[in-house]
Amino acid sequence: MDSDLFHELLYLNILRLQRRKVLRRRKRRWSVHPANRDRNPNGFFWKNFLKLKEDDQKLFALTRMNRPVYNLLLNIISPFLKKPKQQIGVEERVVITLMYLAYGTPFEIIASMHKLGKTTVRNIVLETCEIFWLHLCPIYLSEPTTAQYKDIAADFLKLWNIPNCVGAIDGKHIAIIRPQNSGSLFYNYKKFYSIVLMASCDARYTFTSASIGSYGGQSDGGVFQQTKFGQALLENKLPLPPRAPLWNGSSTDFPHFFVADAAFPLKENLMRPYPGAQLPRNKAIFNYRLSRARRVIENSFGILTARWRVLRKIHL
Repeated sequence: MDSDLFHELLYLNILRLQRRKVLRRRKRRWSVHPANRDRNPNGFFWKNFLKLKEDDQKLFALTRMNRPVYNLLLNIISPFLKKPKQQIGVEERVVITLMYLAYGTPFEIIASMHKLGKTTVRNIVLETCEIFWLHLCPIYLSEPTTAQYKDIAADFLKLWNIPNCVGAIDGKHIAIIRPQNSGSLFYNYKKFYSIVLMASCDARYTFTSASIGSYGGQSDGGVFQQTKFGQALLENKLPLPPRAPLWNGSSTDFPHFFVADAAFPLKENLMRPYPGAQLPRNKAIFNYRLSRARRVIENSFGILTARWRVLRKIHL
């Protein structure tokens, strides 16, 4: 068979297959489902939320935010959520997203409450979450300065009795449904599929850095070394304060450091506990003091998941 004829027949067959696929595709019966046509007066946002938000306790229960924080979020995010001729307003989009993040409510339930389609709700949540990350991250997760690291070290000494510590680091596995054709990439040592949230925090449970989306099949130490923060820390590129004595009157200067568990590498500015169970008293005391400071990041993850319960659910 002539080569050109062969390619023409192949092209025609591809067109026929695509046409059949389009014809088999289910046609939408309505542009807007009849049950959702009265969304403006009878949807949850219009009928219930606008009244309930006048009560501070109800507002917090629905959005997991108090009024000043809720208003601040709207002021920051509103310019980036506005669209020409949009049918769903900025505040309604934010409320839908916060209700999903606060409780992990399935999209079908939120859609029925707000009289919207499931796909519409899903797109709103994904788009709004991306805008949250892009515009809130530079404000609330910006890299601390040298002066701020000094303040963090002072807090660790005052609250947790460990000198020269500028943060605690750990990873948290977020359960997901295994993506198709992903093999064992997301299958972790805890025997479920996950992605990893790698983060550091200060002595007062405030996150100072975060990296999201690494494979659950990797160790925390491996994930840490792949993040920008981890690479900067290991290469001594973070603006950490200069060496300083561990206590008043000491003549030996010691570097400022982060604390982590045994899954992380031991470096000049990254401390991990001594391995083993039967340790000498001085090493056992060191492990106790280090673990006491490292517990701050575990508590921070606990506070995070208590506030945003979507992190306790299984996600696609």
